Amino acid sequence: MTELVCPGCRTRTPERLDVRTLSRDGDILACACGRRYPIVDGVPIVMAPMRAEIASVIERDLAPEVAALLVADGPDDAPYARLLEHLSIYLDAQWGDHATPPPDGPGAGHAAALLAKLVALPRVGLAVELGCSVGRFTAELAARADEVVAVDLHHGALRRARRLLAGEPIDYARRVAGRHYTRARITPPLQLVSDNVTFVCGDALDPPLIPAVFDRVIALNLLDSIANPRQLLSVVDALCAPGGELILASPYTWQSSVMPEHHRIGGADPATAVRQILEQGLGLGTRYRIEDEADVPWTLRRDARSAATYCIHYMRARAL
Repeated sequence: MTELVCPGCRTRTPERLDVRTLSRDGDILACACGRRYPIVDGVPIVMAPMRAEIASVIERDLAPEVAALLVADGPDDAPYARLLEHLSIYLDAQWGDHATPPPDGPGAGHAAALLAKLVALPRVGLAVELGCSVGRFTAELAARADEVVAVDLHHGALRRARRLLAGEPIDYARRVAGRHYTRARITPPLQLVSDNVTFVCGDALDPPLIPAVFDRVIALNLLDSIANPRQLLSVVDALCAPGGELILASPYTWQSSVMPEHHRIGGADPATAVRQILEQGLGLGTRYRIEDEADVPWTLRRDARSAATYCIHYMRARAL
């Protein structure tokens, strides 16, 4: 496992950043400061303080039919109902090309355009993905890096990502309509099986990672899914090693339920604003050269009759 640091006692001054690495004792990661963090199903949960919704959806392995029964009587916004919906959407979106039966409905396609960008990347030493979700992009990155750390806030997504990258088929509940689900199975192909990934349940805005050591830092479809996108840009910059690269992608679909109005970037043209932040190093530790930029399609199947389609702004930038 890649060394993780304690987010609870990390201290910053204008001159330096002081961190303590965590040591493992069974299913606990411990810090010299006294803080302890659990490891659940092989996935460490490292955040300070622990977010309440994480503990509320620590789950058992259930048959898709049993899981569907647990949410059948609602409400739609209950924690477990939201988890099932989230898993259905993102397992279909990222792994649908390896699912049986294949996803149906208007969002039956998969993330081919974004995957093609990752497949073309050269090999690096150490990479990190913030907001890795169910791990398909992580698998492609792992094939092009000596070691990968993958961070997400959804423990249920990470459990499945870890199993898929270990080569284990998984059954999941695919949403048909409302809170009605059917069974689907993903069988990961051998070329996507990896043993060089550490999955961590943590906050992308405060990841428990050593700074300035990652040759490749990736945050796909995350800038508009966190409370403070400028803080995320600062985080990816801080993690990036000298001369390393950042890979960002976002449709910039800001939502008031996710972030306050004053944290949104760029008015009517967020893509240009993010590019300028990177090129000019605004609020960052260095400037970046844009090496690749494109708009790529991204579709999320919500159920058998509905989907959301986005045009994602993709950028790959090199630290100067």
